Amino acid sequence: MKMFLLLVMSVTALFVWQRYGSSNAAPESKPATASAAASATPRPVYEHDWAKHSLDHAQEVANQVRETRQQNEQP
Repeated sequence: MKMFLLLVMSVTALFVWQRYGSSNAAPESKPATASAAASATPRPVYEHDWAKHSLDHAQEVANQVRETRQQNEQP
């Protein structure tokens, strides 16, 4: 019983540490291209809205590929 209680308490502590510990960390500086692309999205990216984030990211990648192909075709 003590071992089970210790396991539950450590898993809970790890969950709380991961959940709330990362929000206090200072944000990393991103390259200028990433911040420019992020500001061009029509809606803000929410931390817990993974579906919209994945669709936005897929659209950004498709746009980057399209731009790269257009640049490569020009002499």
